[in-house]
Amino acid sequence: MSDNGRRIINIIISLLAAVIAWTFVVYNDDPMTEVTYKDVPVIFEGEATLVNRGLGVSQVSAETIDVKLRQMRIHTGDISSNSISVIADVSEAVEGENGISLKISGPENTQVLDASKRSISVIAEPASSVEKDIVIEYEGDNSGIEPIATSVTSDSATVLGAESEIERVSKIACQLRPGDTSEKTKNITSNLKAFDRNGDVIEHIIIYPNEINFYAYTGITKEVPLEIVTDEPDDDYERTWYAPETIVIKGDADSLQSVDSISTTEIRISEMFENTDVDLEYDLPEGIFIANRSQGKNMRIKVELKETEEDESADTES
Repeated sequence: MSDNGRRIINIIISLLAAVIAWTFVVYNDDPMTEVTYKDVPVIFEGEATLVNRGLGVSQVSAETIDVKLRQMRIHTGDISSNSISVIADVSEAVEGENGISLKISGPENTQVLDASKRSISVIAEPASSVEKDIVIEYEGDNSGIEPIATSVTSDSATVLGAESEIERVSKIACQLRPGDTSEKTKNITSNLKAFDRNGDVIEHIIIYPNEINFYAYTGITKEVPLEIVTDEPDDDYERTWYAPETIVIKGDADSLQSVDSISTTEIRISEMFENTDVDLEYDLPEGIFIANRSQGKNMRIKVELKETEEDESADTES
């Protein structure tokens, strides 16, 4: 072996020895280290108990905190922010502002040295409730596809919480990822969340049920003309109506192929004698469903008494 080769081998052996020596010192002479974990989520317990007492959480001063742990250096790679428990028990909160102490604990064989907050402010206000239909949808913008769900364990949910937060609730939804479904039907159990009009999740409210089970597959959406079917009144009233001209439906590709339009079930406008809004119901072919974006459509009907010949003569004389 050449002198240059021996020199390279000696360098490698020296580096290995240095690494072994450093590892021995670190994990034997000084096995502990201090690590600060950022944005550890605060878990709010007792919110259901608080609602049963007629109150709900409307504001909190912090949703996350930073926590410093003393821990075995060798375990550092196995610990994350989600490994740390930060609990705020709001079950005994009173109306108005409350100071809630945080219960902070780390994984086994760790010690909590410090935290950016040891307590937080929680504002509680009178509670209320609302019932909302459940929407099963894909998260994000997924135009052209939509889940089709059957055998859903619940079509609606009751939402309870602080009055100001309940007023913000725009929908209760089970949000899936497009990859959660396929052309084949699949059994799914998923949690429900409350969303405001901007699509942001509303925290600190209670939803009953908090999860649903259903069968689902991937549906394709299609916009088609909507035919409004009414009876033909023959009386002293003039009725005019306004309704959507198109509707978005969903189904599998084969089912959608033969559908060029959708009709409503008959709307008996002859039985309406004042201005009103009527929820639309549809005569849907097998395997066809109304897409989420077209749910809740209605027809607005304006009703006026026709002028008689006597009314016309009186108008002329005057």
